[in-house]
Amino acid sequence: MAIITNLTIDAAVKAAKLLDQDVWKTEDGARGEGRFRARVFPSGDVAFYYRYSNNGKQVQLRLEADGLAEARAEAAGYATLYRKGIHDLHLHVKLEAMAKTAQLRVVQLEEDARARQGTFAQLLDAYVVDMERRGKTSAREVRGALVLNVLTPFPGLAATPAKDVLPADVANILRHCLSRPVASKGKGKRLTKANATNGKKRQAAKLRSYLQAAFTFGLAADLNPQRPASEVQFGLTVNPARDVPTIEGANRAETWALTKDELRAVLLAVDDLPERRRSIAKAMLYLAGQRVEMLARATWADLLDDPEHGPVLRLVDLKGGKGTPPRDHLLPVTERLQGILQPLLAMQDEGKAPGPFSLRGGVAITPGTAQKIFAELGERLSAEGKTRRFTWLNIRVTVETHLASLGVDKERRAWLLSHGRSGVQAKHYDRYSYLPEKRQDLDKWARYLDTLVSGEVAKVVQLRK
Repeated sequence: MAIITNLTIDAAVKAAKLLDQDVWKTEDGARGEGRFRARVFPSGDVAFYYRYSNNGKQVQLRLEADGLAEARAEAAGYATLYRKGIHDLHLHVKLEAMAKTAQLRVVQLEEDARARQGTFAQLLDAYVVDMERRGKTSAREVRGALVLNVLTPFPGLAATPAKDVLPADVANILRHCLSRPVASKGKGKRLTKANATNGKKRQAAKLRSYLQAAFTFGLAADLNPQRPASEVQFGLTVNPARDVPTIEGANRAETWALTKDELRAVLLAVDDLPERRRSIAKAMLYLAGQRVEMLARATWADLLDDPEHGPVLRLVDLKGGKGTPPRDHLLPVTERLQGILQPLLAMQDEGKAPGPFSLRGGVAITPGTAQKIFAELGERLSAEGKTRRFTWLNIRVTVETHLASLGVDKERRAWLLSHGRSGVQAKHYDRYSYLPEKRQDLDKWARYLDTLVSGEVAKVVQLRK
């Protein structure tokens, strides 16, 4: 290895090739500034270094520059640092590299976070998917309301990161829900314009509750250890729907009940319906107004033959708070109910319908279609002056009101109608089916309805005793 000081780089290259050995060229410099060096290989390649003294020991730092000019500039930079008192340049370079790597990591994490930043639309979808996973019957209704009132009219807001949605945005969504025209459904169009007095307040109130629940879900989602790390992150810190005022006047429930004369008019009108529609409507009435969602879910396997209580219809109650498991709600199929259900039970032999509550024998009736039977009756009978205008909700209120008038107490009505249970004993320990009590009350209710149809008012009075 040859060490020279008075050759140019080109001359050093020629010397290295001639000598067939490495040639070091060290340039002169001021004392205390280090030296710029070049190592020339026989192949003609050149490596550049900056040599300096650290604690009395000569060390040199490999320069990463490409070419002589860049190498000189890099060496000059190290010389400046050396004059400023940074004498361990190797450590300085290492720390700078670590800082650069850390900065690149921060940038990468920020880019990843932006790529995984969940939008408002993704939050709403994740919330509904979670509802579906938990078997919530309202999931379909919630998804439809969010599509109609948020995703379709506010595409820009839907694409916004969920964490950037403000209370003012939620207020605008609810304002739109209150003022938009009623959505068209089916073959015809509704002629009634939307306003704050024809149910829009209730819809807006429900929409507000959906949005508040979605943001509550999002606040917990990022921290859920069971949620895959690869899924989008919402980064929420507040619930913007929580600060939006509730919709005043939205919870005025339709709690009025039909009179005996009105209920008699309904029963007579039901008798004039086509066979399967008549059977479903009468079953809804004679089963004491069970929730139609439960009836629509019933399959042939839910028709049981209990050795002690005879024919039994098993309905599955999915209502309840978070984490509440489904609950079987058993109802005795009385002799009167068997007669009512006969046209529907006959479909089992055809092997097409999934369960007894089917209009066309192919698919189960939807809750909306079942309720529509009574909404249409309410329209017609009110137009004829026989009843006030009613819906299925009024029928359910009517059933419970008239059951109470027959002496069926509150607790037995709760068993019969699968009302929510409260208290540790009722929720976790009481597994008795109350089938004998339900049979007694369903028989009493059937006799009451039959006597209303026949017009034998005296027997109706006698049933109360």
